[in-house]
Amino acid sequence: MNMDRNKDRKKIVGVFFVIAVVIGVFFLFPDLLPAVDDAKAPVHTYLSDYYIENSLEDTGAHNMVTAVLADYRGFDTLFETCVMFLAGVTALMVLSTTAKVTKPERSRKERLQISFGSTVLDIAFRIIVPVIVIYAFYVLVHGELSLGGGFQAGALLAIAYMIDRIIPSFNSSLGNLKEETAAVIAGVGVFIYILTGLLPMAGSGNFLEYGKLPFGADTAEQIRQLHGTGILLIEIGVVVCVMATIINILEVVLERTEFDD
Repeated sequence: MNMDRNKDRKKIVGVFFVIAVVIGVFFLFPDLLPAVDDAKAPVHTYLSDYYIENSLEDTGAHNMVTAVLADYRGFDTLFETCVMFLAGVTALMVLSTTAKVTKPERSRKERLQISFGSTVLDIAFRIIVPVIVIYAFYVLVHGELSLGGGFQAGALLAIAYMIDRIIPSFNSSLGNLKEETAAVIAGVGVFIYILTGLLPMAGSGNFLEYGKLPFGADTAEQIRQLHGTGILLIEIGVVVCVMATIINILEVVLERTEFDD
């Protein structure tokens, strides 16, 4: 009992320590970040105008939002993808210590059927799932040209899996991923992103400089197309990571949830 109390105290002390460090950094380095609504901040002076005037020429992406997220702020999007991956791993680590909820008198499929099974749902979702998957790929490949991108496409694919997973009569047509496997797949998505960033360095370019991908581009138009290819590759990495992370969290929860209530 005393050991549990000591552990709880250590956790509380750790939380307060982290909060104190964060607050201390902001007080010690007040100029670390631009002030809120600072008219002289770079984003309000020249960055926005530059993106608007040069994004198409620099990146080859007709969608300005994609140009900013996948090119100008490529490092930021990479770290966001890593955060998604770490969120899934953290959920797996935390919830894996919790005892799984099982009832011997009913199988897991039977318990899911009680909560989610019905003729209306079965028929409706058999139509909806293929449409969601097709639309997810559309959002991915058109993210460079119009609204969409990796995060949205990954979430759509995860939704298709979730629907397939909780409607038992589908017989798991998309397959059932173990949470550990989903975490590994999410890591593969991050690897695809990082590898796409490293490949230009083999062609004397910088990290995430897509125009220097070693795929034999010589003319200005070929380099521009190569730039779009690089954006698509990192978007694929984002799709894989986001989709697998959401599936990972879903599987962890399903393994430890009772559906009879």
